[in-house]
Amino acid sequence: MQCSFYLWIIALLISVTDSARPLSKDDRIYLREATREMLNHAFNGYMQYAYPKDELMPMTCQGKNTWGNFRLTLIDSLDTLLLTGDLRGFRKVEEIVKKMNFDFDKNVSVFETNIRIVGGLISAHLLYKKAKMPLPDGWPCKGPMLELALDVADRLLPGTLFL
Repeated sequence: MQCSFYLWIIALLISVTDSARPLSKDDRIYLREATREMLNHAFNGYMQYAYPKDELMPMTCQGKNTWGNFRLTLIDSLDTLLLTGDLRGFRKVEEIVKKMNFDFDKNVSVFETNIRIVGGLISAHLLYKKAKMPLPDGWPCKGPMLELALDVADRLLPGTLFL
């Protein structure tokens, strides 16, 4: 036990001292591409084994609905796809998400739904411009992701009122 504690301290010190060193351009490119590869691996695994469920259980390669059958990983991936420059992947996911309907009566976690669904949709909406995507008519005050976020937020509102 004590040995693992010391190893943890050594690892922490190495990471702190190493992080003070600025990354070279080659390091940044390598890390960016490694991040894209990891994202593609995880996202493709979700699409192959778990979609349309909320999440992928990696040990069994099966999908699981954990937070309301919202296709949670799909929505969580929208902003990440834009930030990593995968505009084609974003467009595919966007088309699926735009057709989603949140009109169902289900007990959900207000917190998780708010941060992951509403937050994910708002992030995707706001990142359109940064990713140099064609802006929806009326952007930034209108757009399909923002309209879905508002729809979900309106449905969550009764769960946040305390009488």
